Formats: sequence, structure tokens, C-alpha cells
Amino acid sequence: MLGTIKDPTLFLLLSSVGISLFGSVGYGIYTTVGPSSYKLRDTIKDHARMHELGIAHAHNRHNHNEAEHIH
Repeated sequence: MLGTIKDPTLFLLLSSVGISLFGSVGYGIYTTVGPSSYKLRDTIKDHARMHELGIAHAHNRHNHNEAEHIH
């Protein structure tokens, strides 16, 4: 037999978390495919291109030996 919950605190907490999660996912999808999505950059592609040019991990304009350099 199920009893009724007289204190709505748990219900309010779970519903607010659910609404926040649903809103965040919705906003992420809207940002990805929405009208301003053309402004997004593919940072992985940019980084790969910088590797091809040899400038991906250049620091302070000095040539560091990559084996000795700790990231």
C-alpha cells in the first residue's frame, strides 16, 4: 500500500533537477543546430591543422624539445 507524501520537498527537488537537465540538453541542441551554429569553430580540426603546420604547441616563441617539455 502506497502512502501519500505530505512533504513536497523531495518532489520539488527532483522536478527542479529534471527541468534543469532537460533545459540544459535542449539549450545544447539549440546551440549546436540553431540559427547561430554557423559561428561555431571546430577546435579539433584547427588543432590538427596547427600540428600539420608545426605550430600547435609552440610556447613563448622558443623551440622546446618536445620530449623534455611537460604539458
